[in-house]
Amino acid sequence: MEKTGSGYGPLLVLLGALCFSTTGTVQALAPAGATPYVIGALRMLGGGLALLLWCAWKGTLPQKGWWPLRYVLPGMLALLGFQFLFFKGVMAAGVAVGTVVAIGFSPIVVAVLGFALLRERPPLLWYPATALALTGLVLLNTGNAGNTDLSSILLPLGAGFSYACYFVSSKPLVRHNPPETVMMVLCLGSGICMLPVFWLYPTAWLASGTGVLVALHLGVITTAMAFSLTLAGLKVTPAATASTLSLGEPLGAACLGLFFLNETLTFSAGVGIALIFLSVLLLVAFDRR
Repeated sequence: MEKTGSGYGPLLVLLGALCFSTTGTVQALAPAGATPYVIGALRMLGGGLALLLWCAWKGTLPQKGWWPLRYVLPGMLALLGFQFLFFKGVMAAGVAVGTVVAIGFSPIVVAVLGFALLRERPPLLWYPATALALTGLVLLNTGNAGNTDLSSILLPLGAGFSYACYFVSSKPLVRHNPPETVMMVLCLGSGICMLPVFWLYPTAWLASGTGVLVALHLGVITTAMAFSLTLAGLKVTPAATASTLSLGEPLGAACLGLFFLNETLTFSAGVGIALIFLSVLLLVAFDRR
């Protein structure tokens, strides 16, 4: 049974965003030789295989049902594009800034696409909450961007657009299928398309202990768990609201950068984090569908 009006859906989206927030940090801690292309492919394949085992255990493997290509194909391609653009963008702009720009851009695109394609009008609370979050993102970016130039921002912007396309195209699928099954199909499809990168770029780093841990974390935590939690929450949460809650990802990424990557927290960045946190609290606490 779907639960609504109790913060159940928004809370799942927020937990998924916090799982996502570890992605950039894990890439930064990966062994020398790791490229964003192999990282992205590894994430999709690892996550898809983990979800395949989970779906087999639960008995939720895909059956004949509602799988129209007009939603499956855009969702698959959007995930594929996000992997390349996000990991490359994080390398160019930095973990905090790349994550902030990519995920910060997506709520506006999701609101536009959600209204145009799904006829979902954002709830009134979405407007002040998103305004708070975007103000926080600007302050967080100002406090940490330093020497970031426009060219390094273009890749994260493209990643944010791809993420928004995935968000909107996957919602109709999850209305008719289990969230983990939808994510398994999309991840495996994207991962298979990305197989050639394993022959084009170095993979020797995967043989190290750190490489194995990075691969497991990318597949299980940042993909299988993160996407399944997000889709489960999206099933009972408006797309625009869910995309704003996903701003918990740059919030988590900034905190991880502060504590694990020795990034400096300026006053403006601290205020930005507080505003994003307030925005998330508003949407979780006052979810009344």
